[in-house]
Amino acid sequence: MAEIKKERDYMFDTFRGLLMLSIPMSHFTKMSGNLYGHLYGNGAFPQDSLAGFVYITINVFVMQAFMFLSGYFSKKPERARETAFKTFMWPYLVWTTVYFLIRIFFFGRAHLSYLNPPFALWFLFALFFYRFFLIDMVKFKWLFPTSIAMMFIAGWVPEFGDFMALGRAFSYFPFFLIGYYCSKERLAWIQQLKKKPAVLVLLTAVLVTASILLCKYGPNVGWFLLRESYHNFKGMAWWQDSLGRLMILALGSAWIILMVNIIPSKKNFLSFVGMNTMPVYIFHLTLRYVIDFYGLFVGFAGCLVVAWFAILSLIHKKVRSTAAYAIAIVASIVGIYFFFNSGCLAPWYNLCPKNPVFFYLLVYGGALTCGCSFVAPFWVKLYDLIVDGPGYLSKAAVWLKGPGYVEEEDANK
Repeated sequence: MAEIKKERDYMFDTFRGLLMLSIPMSHFTKMSGNLYGHLYGNGAFPQDSLAGFVYITINVFVMQAFMFLSGYFSKKPERARETAFKTFMWPYLVWTTVYFLIRIFFFGRAHLSYLNPPFALWFLFALFFYRFFLIDMVKFKWLFPTSIAMMFIAGWVPEFGDFMALGRAFSYFPFFLIGYYCSKERLAWIQQLKKKPAVLVLLTAVLVTASILLCKYGPNVGWFLLRESYHNFKGMAWWQDSLGRLMILALGSAWIILMVNIIPSKKNFLSFVGMNTMPVYIFHLTLRYVIDFYGLFVGFAGCLVVAWFAILSLIHKKVRSTAAYAIAIVASIVGIYFFFNSGCLAPWYNLCPKNPVFFYLLVYGGALTCGCSFVAPFWVKLYDLIVDGPGYLSKAAVWLKGPGYVEEEDANK
């Protein structure tokens, strides 16, 4: 009897792709918004604006949803432990080192600490511990309610900050467990809301209204990262932090329920992005530093450069002329180097467009341009080359020893 091939559900890939494109939008919004606030506001991020709405909306559900999906696909704790180092810790160690060097390049100084995850790399660090210790933690009967308690305690204890990403590791762990405990049957039951479009429209309206109210009356945008305790936010009391975290728990869960009901299950571009998330997640951080150091205009120019290398790799995929592709890559690198060092962009350093419409076009046009471009073959292969570099070196060592060399392990088989 012929084996029936199980069809892939692209809803999860599409969901992951949507979340991943939201990450550069969030980071570009924050960095550019700081410039925008300096020029047009009181010197702070313009929270009560479109930028504030986008940033807050993204940060009440994006990382929560990522954790939910990670937990959902960790239902085999033994396998989760086996793959934890290669999938999360090794890339974390590699990119922490790489971005230490990048910060030195941009800022002239940097501090290297593998126990203080820099910027967005905390996600890899936290997921390693979630998945590595999951097989032990699930034996604890009260794990989920304990995780909820720790989420609130993380907002009270000043020491739960950047060290080992403890602040965010405890704050997002409940969403990982929600995904882990959510069975396929339970998810299918939740997805029955598809049959009730009026309910989904109402839920969308409630969530959008919540974001608008948070822009006007909510805490400082930095609080939504759940990285620090309430002590670091002027005028905030412990009960306000706890109430806010309860709100994040509710809003994040509601956004996840909405998304799993409205996201299509068919293959599309977002599902392709969802299958190639790491290059987007890692490489866009460099452009974040460009915006921070040079300003929005140069950051947008950097996004166009990213798109150019993506286009070259797509052309190569069709033409398959490796020599011409290599020449084009080298010529592009040389040309871009001289262009950025010519000084022609210097008048634009640290400037922000005065027209708000143009501002948003540069921010979100650049974010989506780099987000979509980083899934092209050039960037995917570059990511693999950097992360798997030691593996390539070991293969090269075997090749250098000659065709007659056989690994000892293989010889004993």
